[in-house]
Amino acid sequence: MKKTLSKILSLVGIASLLALNSVTAFAADSEAPTAVPNFAGTALDSAVKLTWDASTDDTGVEGYQVHYGLTPVTKTGEVYDNVIDAGDVLEYTVGGLENGTTYYFSAIAYDAAANESAQWAEEFEMAPSADGGDLDDDEAPQVSEAEALNEEEVKIVFSEEVVIPEENAESAFDIESDETFEPLDVLGAEIDEDDETGKTVILTTAVQTEGEEYVLTAGIDVEDKAGNPIISGTSDTAAFTGSSDPKPAEDEVGPEVTKIDSVDNEHIIVHFDEVIVLNIDPAENFSIAEEADPTAFLQVLGVELTENSDGLADAAAIVKTSPQEVKNYVVTVIELEDESGNEVKSDMNSGIFAGVESEEDPGEDPGEDPDEETTVEDVANLVAEVVMEAEKYIVKLTWDVPTGNVGSVIEQILYLSEDEEEYDEKAKVSQDAAEYDVEGLESGDYWLKVTQMDTAGNETEGEIVKVTLSETGPGVAGLLLVSLGFGHIASRRKRK
Repeated sequence: MKKTLSKILSLVGIASLLALNSVTAFAADSEAPTAVPNFAGTALDSAVKLTWDASTDDTGVEGYQVHYGLTPVTKTGEVYDNVIDAGDVLEYTVGGLENGTTYYFSAIAYDAAANESAQWAEEFEMAPSADGGDLDDDEAPQVSEAEALNEEEVKIVFSEEVVIPEENAESAFDIESDETFEPLDVLGAEIDEDDETGKTVILTTAVQTEGEEYVLTAGIDVEDKAGNPIISGTSDTAAFTGSSDPKPAEDEVGPEVTKIDSVDNEHIIVHFDEVIVLNIDPAENFSIAEEADPTAFLQVLGVELTENSDGLADAAAIVKTSPQEVKNYVVTVIELEDESGNEVKSDMNSGIFAGVESEEDPGEDPGEDPDEETTVEDVANLVAEVVMEAEKYIVKLTWDVPTGNVGSVIEQILYLSEDEEEYDEKAKVSQDAAEYDVEGLESGDYWLKVTQMDTAGNETEGEIVKVTLSETGPGVAGLLLVSLGFGHIASRRKRK
């Protein structure tokens, strides 16, 4: 009996020693894994596929957490709406997302001692799309055919829409002579913008030898929309014959104004000889002055592209102006470019049109317009931040009030919708307010709108932001437990 008891005590002692050593080992490991490198994503249908490279750690990385939400993390202490423990992997697909909605993604690594990366992985934003790859697509793309377009360009057609590297895309392709094995240098690669299917890639090469048989090989850096790479040695090659046709000269001539049509008292159409590209603020591309008084201008209130007189799409601009008078005006086009980046020619950038008299209804008093629309602007930079206090959601709204609204707005109105169709008034705030806290919301999707009411009682259409509130209760408790298990997420530093 004494002998047996001695053995038991001995085993207990060994177990205690092992446990103590284990605790000591974890306590000794205080070094955090490095930030997750090369964090990137691919937009899929209702999903985003994430990939990254391995972090390093003195005792080894145990796994990774994926963080994402509807708002970016820009300050110390901020967190994302959602966290997923992806485990010890280098890719993860986040499903159940809404197509067309922008999400922000980041990640951290953790080790066995629950040390976490001190910095977020570099954040990126991405919107899932119905045109993206299928979440269940596991079939690799294949090279269908290759053809020399001229002595310096080769067209490759794949079996499905593909994605090529954003930088040094030419390195994903090799070409060599089928007879001598001499390489043909690939100087550039880009997706063919004329192929709406996204299956075609155009390569720029060194000058080919006429009649030479070449073999093209696509590398594993070529992927489909679902992130499946092309498989080396399996339908990744195609043959083509070298061409002697010269490469077409690049467009180096800017667009020209061909004519200007008057449409009505507030619209003209400016025609060009080729497709044009408007500035971010297209009103900056057009100046309209009286021919008799170059210092008197019409306001440019809006611009949109249309067909020119030859039926060429996006080769004319419909310009909305302030009301014209019956006199001649000179239109001058400024810093407008074509698709090749060539600026409008200085000697062909203007034209004259005759102003059109306003067509007023004689039955109405010209001084009264019961349907007059408000001239004040909607707020800018409407942002919603979701926080939780005492297990209740609070949506903190902030926005910028346009300086031009001062003196013209009497109040701002906040609306709430649960279906993006019917909005109920939530609150009214002063004309200079730039924030508001929405409380008492349950889990679900909400659309929040802020409008402006001017002194005449006209109301703007409003600026809208959407928030998604997840379930509270056990789900949140579980999230908090995960957070506690892997360090203090709320105090993580934003990576610069």
